[in-house]
Amino acid sequence: MIGVILAAGHGTRAYPYSKGVPKSMVDVAGKPNLERVVAIMRDKLHVVRIVVVVGAYGDQIRQYFEDGARFGVAIVYVENDAIERGLGYSLLLTRSHVDDYACVMLADECYVDSNHEEILATDYRSCVATCAVQVTNDTDLIRQNYAVYAERGFVRRLVEKPKHTDGALLGLGTFVVSPRFYEHLEAALATESLSDPVSVLGRLCEAGERVGVFHVRGPYVNINNRDALNLAAIVVRAHEFPACTLGLALMMKGSIEETSRSIDEFRALGRFHQIVLVLPPGVASPNTEPSVECVSASSSRYGDMMRTGFDAVSADILICAQSDGSCRARDVPKFIEYLKEADFVVGTRTTRQLIEQGTNMRGIVRFAHILLAKLLEIVWWGYEPRFTDTGCGYRAVWNSTYRLIRGNLQTSGPEYSVEMFLETLKCRMRIIEIPVSFAVRRKGVKEPDQTLRAFVSMLRLIVGRRFS
Repeated sequence: MIGVILAAGHGTRAYPYSKGVPKSMVDVAGKPNLERVVAIMRDKLHVVRIVVVVGAYGDQIRQYFEDGARFGVAIVYVENDAIERGLGYSLLLTRSHVDDYACVMLADECYVDSNHEEILATDYRSCVATCAVQVTNDTDLIRQNYAVYAERGFVRRLVEKPKHTDGALLGLGTFVVSPRFYEHLEAALATESLSDPVSVLGRLCEAGERVGVFHVRGPYVNINNRDALNLAAIVVRAHEFPACTLGLALMMKGSIEETSRSIDEFRALGRFHQIVLVLPPGVASPNTEPSVECVSASSSRYGDMMRTGFDAVSADILICAQSDGSCRARDVPKFIEYLKEADFVVGTRTTRQLIEQGTNMRGIVRFAHILLAKLLEIVWWGYEPRFTDTGCGYRAVWNSTYRLIRGNLQTSGPEYSVEMFLETLKCRMRIIEIPVSFAVRRKGVKEPDQTLRAFVSMLRLIVGRRFS
């Protein structure tokens, strides 16, 4: 079977996530959705040759996939310079590359743990085409896609964006088409400037042609807007989460005794596959368990310490904390839970009920962090941030998200915390802030980064990075 992927759309409804990139290349839980579609064709349908139709920003798709060898398939590209003519025209452009039955998939549909492999066991070669369907009670979703009315394994009627959905199946963007289907598609486009595959299939059903039905199982998301994009990431991560590994980057701050207690507290959770202790320059490695890896930062500055720790952790999920006892291990489950729905989860120390008496996160310091956070929300309003704290070092991020922003993280001091926010927002990824306990055991000791200079550097970064 030959694979055909339609990836030429503008992705207007997914704006601003699709700004400057094809919608099919927008990140979904660590990889472009187009890569997931390629994997379905390769792994479930044993497709070795794929035709990808590209349009706006198609060069980005070509650069990422190249000839497909890195992904175990051979990919050829077809350029659609008339995207306004619709999916039917995109599909017709692949005709010269298709000499047998082809599986056609839309690049903006996300399938999780689906049963696409069962298509091969159906009698698809007895039909002019087969369309994938799913049983659902979500009538709004059917209206957004198309309704399929089936009987005895064959389509009897197709309705694009129906007003009524009683007894209808949800029509999906997976089709198996015969070479003969291209003839009908070409004839339709010869008389109509715009004709989509669903309309052609509907007319074929009315004419008595055999159009098969294939029931798809597993979660499905049509990524047609920003909310759907976020939903797709949630669905994918919920499926993959049980197999994810967890790593801790612990920045050494305070005494060796405090660090040892902190390591023991986090290890007692039994959740971490990897623990990395980040040492300031010139500090000898303490006597820790062999399972704890010690690395030295280039300087003792906040940004350099955190960057060194994140770079050293290879797990799927990265958690950063400080070893002076201010970060409590009991907050780890909260980070893990919210990471199922976000790309980056950061702690906030501004919830008064969770700040112990005698800590230095009070008064003017607390006010300064809240002020910067609210300024960030205003300046970056179009990116929909929600923050109350800009400097909390207790945070968790997906490794794939960190690697995506890593090349743009340039600062070394306390402003590194804000820089991670900004670069994640620029990638249109989701950041969730959660309240964490805060208890500095070295009470009364002023932190070296709590200065007017640090405040100004964060302020300049928030404004400057937005308009640079």
